[in-house]
Amino acid sequence: MLKNMFTIAWRNAIRHKQFSLLNILGLSIGITASITIALYIVNQYSYDNFHTKKDRVYRINQPMIWGDWNEQFASTGPNLAVALRSDIPEFEAVTRLHTLGELVVSYEPTNGTPVSFNESKLFVAEQNFFQLFTFPSIAGDLNTALELPGSLVITQETATKYFGDNNPIGQTLTLNSSGQDTPFKVTAVIEDIPTNSHLQFDMLASMSSYQHIKNREHQWIWTTFVTYGLLSPSANASAVEAKLQAIPPKWAEQEIQNVFGQSYAEYMKGKKWTLTMQPLTEAYIHTPNSGNRLGPSGNIVYTHIFTAVGILILLLCSINFMNLSTAKSANRAKEVGIRKVLGSHKKSLVRQFIFESVLYVFVSTVIALVVTEISLGAFNQIANTELSLYNYLVDPTFAAILVGFVLLLGIAAGSYPAFYLSSFSPISVLKGKLSSGFKASAVRNGLVIFQFTISVTLIICTFFVQKQLNYASGMNLGFDKDNILHVQNIEMLTDAQQETLQTQLAQEAVFSNVGLSDLVPPEVWNEDKYRAYGPGTEVVTLNRIRCNEEYVQLLDLKFAAGRNFEKARGNEKHKVILNASAVKMLGWEYPINPNNSPVGQHITFPNSHQALFEVIGVVEDFNFNSVKYEISPLLIIHQDNDHMWESGKSYLSLRLNPSLSNITKEIESSLETIEETLAGINPSIPFEYSFMNQEFEANFRTEQRMGQILNIFTAMALIIACLGLFGLAAFAAEQRKKELGVRKVLGASLQQLVYSFTKEFSVLIFVAILIASPLAYFLVNGWLASFAYKTPIEVWVFVAVGIASITIAWLTIGIHSINAARQNPAEVLRDE
Repeated sequence: MLKNMFTIAWRNAIRHKQFSLLNILGLSIGITASITIALYIVNQYSYDNFHTKKDRVYRINQPMIWGDWNEQFASTGPNLAVALRSDIPEFEAVTRLHTLGELVVSYEPTNGTPVSFNESKLFVAEQNFFQLFTFPSIAGDLNTALELPGSLVITQETATKYFGDNNPIGQTLTLNSSGQDTPFKVTAVIEDIPTNSHLQFDMLASMSSYQHIKNREHQWIWTTFVTYGLLSPSANASAVEAKLQAIPPKWAEQEIQNVFGQSYAEYMKGKKWTLTMQPLTEAYIHTPNSGNRLGPSGNIVYTHIFTAVGILILLLCSINFMNLSTAKSANRAKEVGIRKVLGSHKKSLVRQFIFESVLYVFVSTVIALVVTEISLGAFNQIANTELSLYNYLVDPTFAAILVGFVLLLGIAAGSYPAFYLSSFSPISVLKGKLSSGFKASAVRNGLVIFQFTISVTLIICTFFVQKQLNYASGMNLGFDKDNILHVQNIEMLTDAQQETLQTQLAQEAVFSNVGLSDLVPPEVWNEDKYRAYGPGTEVVTLNRIRCNEEYVQLLDLKFAAGRNFEKARGNEKHKVILNASAVKMLGWEYPINPNNSPVGQHITFPNSHQALFEVIGVVEDFNFNSVKYEISPLLIIHQDNDHMWESGKSYLSLRLNPSLSNITKEIESSLETIEETLAGINPSIPFEYSFMNQEFEANFRTEQRMGQILNIFTAMALIIACLGLFGLAAFAAEQRKKELGVRKVLGASLQQLVYSFTKEFSVLIFVAILIASPLAYFLVNGWLASFAYKTPIEVWVFVAVGIASITIAWLTIGIHSINAARQNPAEVLRDE
């Protein structure tokens, strides 16, 4: 029986090549998209699943209590771990990680050439780190590897980078942080970190090596630590989280009083210091708004979007298959009638058609698997992933799911055409009159509306994603970000060497400005508390950047009042410049009121009674962080300021001379000039640089990837929808050929016949556009809400997409409408 069913299926496929190819094409496109999206989603949810104790490890999150941002924050103060160990016995172990930022690591072999690299994936870890996290050891004892000061654990790749084939255990690496060299001995080597880990590091330095951490262990405001807890097997996570809420008021009271001069209750008025326990397996996909300082961040919203797109595309290709199968029914109606006359039962006919459907899905799935494997390389580049289909194909569970998928999709997609075809009346179909018990026309029309509703919605959304990215990249930042490059690791130079480097490069004609700063846009994140000096002033949060006067000139900031720093005036180290937002935040008027100007006034720390910093200038607001966020208040302090904590970093920024005839050509030579000059002052410093405009663009890398992926899948959805429309047009042409023949005999012109044929489809597409437009508006408006500066949602976009959709639909059905209108009436009416 199976052989007979296969033979019939094969003959029908060969007899109706066009429909067979369209069926396979539509299913292959849809299944390829769905498999690719499924692999992506599985990858997103696979993060940190390899840890043995993953079900008991939690990250402790809190709000950004020292700022005005009440969203959850993945970082905490160092004292939280101390409090957890003291007050929460349900935690079997508590560990912390601390980041130092980028620093230079050097190795000087006994015999050989010294090497040094700029390392950004270095964490400071406590000795019990490996009690919570599973990273297999290659050499060394992980139980004691981080126990002593000066201990360092490195990955296999890092060991090869520094030591080649030599044994790394016992070797010494020198870490330069904030200009200070500290030797570390390699005590263990672990396997390279899996890509699906939210912890991405190359080195772990023992926390006991850093005395400044020990000295500040009592702090809660210094939130540069990530804290994890390992619950005991019998503990209840919800109950433990409830107990956590008693920790901040008990443990942070004294520091709040010392730093801000307020009681805990006064400081937290209107805010909540809520500690939350986030399961380790959710640390990546549910990353707080502040991001993940220890590695990559997922985005649950985008994951949900891609999940929905994958499901919708699978629905679209199934609907497309139904429409094409139904369209083909006109050609198989007589076959069904004859088989019924010869004794075939409806059950056997349904079985035959469902078998054919499963066969189509099977062939399409095989093609889709091949296409997916071929295209995954390109997809991985776009999505910044390392997906591999082979890893799943060799998994028996995946194979079973795939077989189930083929059967389920084949049966689900083939059921409607099967029952539709098998319900034909033998007498009617042998006379050329198709009929069935289903309200077939309404169903098919509804499916077309559904297909184009999804397609039009995706097109509009994709358009606005690109429109927002273009809007953000073209925004006026308040300064010119182009042709500015930053040189890193400058903190390794002495103050005198930094000044020498700046002076020498400033003499090069290729550079118009050269300046020094501790932070650079778009990463100026260094908030602290201040107040205007005087009685009754309010404590506010300001961002801060430390720089010299040349850096302010390099950015070409616009002064609304006052002046820049000036070396000629002598001691400027206690002078500060405010941006407009800071002026308003501190209680002064903006635009500047000459009778109450902040220039000449002073600001100070919350608990200080001294006029520490004199305001000498006010600049207009400019975007010193990502344009995803509103411009925040900014305090610009002089690089010699001795009252404020230093970030530990230093950058040399250079603006290429705009008068150069060919800036692009000059970039390479300018980089060589910088490298040679730096090497002449200190040859041990690695030359690392970046361009400011690229750093701003990097802030939208996630959105850019999402936009590119949406473009691909939207195109796939549109192709599938057009194939479905093509199938329905073929069905309609077959159904209406006699009607059109009669109209032609009665004198209807070709244009009238084509109009009559396309009118019904135009109505369907128009209805789809009417449904899709408000749906797309709702989705786009919700997505844009996450941006501080957003492109306007303009009506012309909806109109343009609507016109384009109708045009595409007309082109799709045009061949059928013209062919149907051109048929010879004598041929189609000869049996009447």
